Amino acid sequence: MSAKIVDGRIKNIKQVKSPYYNDRPINQPISLLVIHNISLPPKQYGGPYVEQLFTGKLDPNEHPYFAEIYQLQVSSHLFIRRDGEIIQFVPFDKRAWHAGKSVFEGKENCNDFSIGIEMEGCDSDDFTQAQYQQLANVTTLLKQNYPIKNITGHSDIAPGRKTDPGPHFNWHYYQKLVNQQTQINAIINQLNSIKYELQHLNLWQPSPPAPEAFLSEQPFALDTMQPHEWLQWIFIPRMQALIDAKSEIPKFALHPYFEEAFKEVQEIEVNKLLTLIKQLDELATNQSIVE
Repeated sequence: MSAKIVDGRIKNIKQVKSPYYNDRPINQPISLLVIHNISLPPKQYGGPYVEQLFTGKLDPNEHPYFAEIYQLQVSSHLFIRRDGEIIQFVPFDKRAWHAGKSVFEGKENCNDFSIGIEMEGCDSDDFTQAQYQQLANVTTLLKQNYPIKNITGHSDIAPGRKTDPGPHFNWHYYQKLVNQQTQINAIINQLNSIKYELQHLNLWQPSPPAPEAFLSEQPFALDTMQPHEWLQWIFIPRMQALIDAKSEIPKFALHPYFEEAFKEVQEIEVNKLLTLIKQLDELATNQSIVE
């Protein structure tokens, strides 16, 4: 998920404005993410009814259960459908009405300092792979933009009153995906830093080497390319292709080669580039694999 948050909203996803929000307390940082589940009618998926509930448009005559809840003033920041579609109802900098009476680590009124995400589902059904992946992507994005320190379920902040996201929500798998996405993002950022440093050193080339240079069978294309050329034209594109394909990132150690290759280089300052390459090696070595 390549996305940005602008004015409290995720760009390029469906936006449906809910009237059920207000301002957060002044000087109250967003430190908590709360995971919920919801299905309307209960245990039925895919209809327009969650949107209608969160916008005050639920028709009490369409289903007996709706007559019990249509007057509720509730909302959530995000709703993730079974197919992975994400809908935003309230900007993140505003206080959505998702948690109700709640307490986390002794702090009451969790709406004041939390972001709420509703997963389309119920306590008795497994969630979909698409939902977990989108939730992990969104979690990573939110943690990049807000000082979120904790993630919890609705049942944990309203015990005895709420049960969601329920026993079928796989917290271990979700956290694995978040960790993996965080590490992938770190690798992407490191690759970009290396690119910018190559540009700063005037080592980033506007045109590729001759086609035959790519036919080398030597490590690092020693016989056909300069070290920086191999980095730009072979290594970085291959890494980007693996990331785009969601393939496993292999462990590698580039720094020893580049440290040796740049030993005789005196006309340019390569220490920062070598540091960035060493940091990239460490990111690849320390990455965790989702089970």
